[in-house]
Amino acid sequence: MMNEEVWHLTNNFGILDRLPVGAMVLSSDFIILFWNKCLEAWTNIPKNEIVCQHIEQYFPHIMQPKYAMRLKQIFAGGPPTIFSAQLHKHFIQAPLPNGALRILHTTVSPVPQGDRPGYYALVVLQDVTDVTNRIQEYRVMRDRALAEIEERKQAELALSQKTQELEQRNFELTQLSKMSDLLQVCLTVEEAYKAIAATVQILFPDISGALFRIDEAGEFVELVENWGDLFADLKSFMYSDCWALRRSQAHWVTQIHPSLMCKHIHSQPGEYCCIPIIAQSQALGLLYLNAAQPGKLTPDKQLLVGYLTEHISLALANLKLRETLHYQSIRDPLTGLFNRRYLEEFLNREIHRAVRKKLPLGMILLDVDHFKQFNDNFGHEAGDRVLRELGQFLQKSIRNSDIACRYGGEEFILILPEANLENSTQRAIQIQQGIRQLEIRYDGQVLNRITTSVGVACFPCHGATAEEVIRAADAALYLAKKQGRDRVEVA
Repeated sequence: MMNEEVWHLTNNFGILDRLPVGAMVLSSDFIILFWNKCLEAWTNIPKNEIVCQHIEQYFPHIMQPKYAMRLKQIFAGGPPTIFSAQLHKHFIQAPLPNGALRILHTTVSPVPQGDRPGYYALVVLQDVTDVTNRIQEYRVMRDRALAEIEERKQAELALSQKTQELEQRNFELTQLSKMSDLLQVCLTVEEAYKAIAATVQILFPDISGALFRIDEAGEFVELVENWGDLFADLKSFMYSDCWALRRSQAHWVTQIHPSLMCKHIHSQPGEYCCIPIIAQSQALGLLYLNAAQPGKLTPDKQLLVGYLTEHISLALANLKLRETLHYQSIRDPLTGLFNRRYLEEFLNREIHRAVRKKLPLGMILLDVDHFKQFNDNFGHEAGDRVLRELGQFLQKSIRNSDIACRYGGEEFILILPEANLENSTQRAIQIQQGIRQLEIRYDGQVLNRITTSVGVACFPCHGATAEEVIRAADAALYLAKKQGRDRVEVA
């Protein structure tokens, strides 16, 4: 049973082996069920040694109440918890090449155990050693400025200048802290972009700017947020047009740092900079600042930009990871449709809404006829191709308010909010006819024509609960099978 559970988790969380963060999965009895490659490299503990072992055997401190109690809340389905790098910097011991321990920012999230009750604990560990050390250096610089001000009390002008610098540093640290707090509670990358843009405008009030993201193919850079008057026509450009992205480091064109202009710059600025947003060697986006007059991008501002982009990089990497995990938890990996777990949540919510507003809710349950023949005649890969094509067709055939789910095997279910029985039946007939016209190719040949048996039911006329309506649709589907398949029957 344990080996099956480990195999299942390895399949579901295998993507975490590709990410440059540490990740492990704990069962409710503190057994390690998943250990990704990054943790293997950090700890020198191979996966095949630590998986299926109690975590206390390797990291006994985690069984202390301050860790164990919060993990037990996760196993009970509680909200995600964070062991910050400030208070719990060594959640696990992961040495650097110089012997010092990595400073880790640890996020623990509950992950449902599939069809079984209970939750796993997904532990994601990010190496923030460099960021922490840089912030410490920044604070040391601030303290040094304070000491100098104290020593030069008699020099009124110098004191005034140092005081202004200190106030600016404190202001910048405060804004960085506020941005970090906002980014931690952002639910989507789009929300994070807006929070970042708002902070940059405060930190650089006299400088225009823009924030770009890199498309999935890594070829184009697309505008997501902009401010100031210089970017009305700058919507997107090629990845290779930017020196910063090509070199994976900041590119400054100022009086102090004259350099080649990037191809995506169409008008001559006073000075500008492009700073790639990079997390664990992967480019996520680009921060672009442009000053109409030279002298605005001072060395202090350049230092601030460096700290700013480090905060942004860490936050965006964490958000993208969370979005990936959320997508995997509600989607069927083969068809891309919603899975049964999400169906139950959505259907119960829509039933309550339909009761409250006295509206109908349509349901279409369909099954591929003679699906076993595809596997027997063409192989299981051909059967998978059929299911993927059906998933894409169903997704294109529904409204934005509808959902399509893979119900199990070759069965699919469509939920149509506010659709009565007549409308649901018409939609079922249109979808069945559309499926009949599909031409699916596999391995150079056209597969047999696909037909489906379809059952239609509607809330509330076929049941007062989600389970009753599903049973009614299933009975109609069974009748369609019994009547010779390739037909639509109404409950």
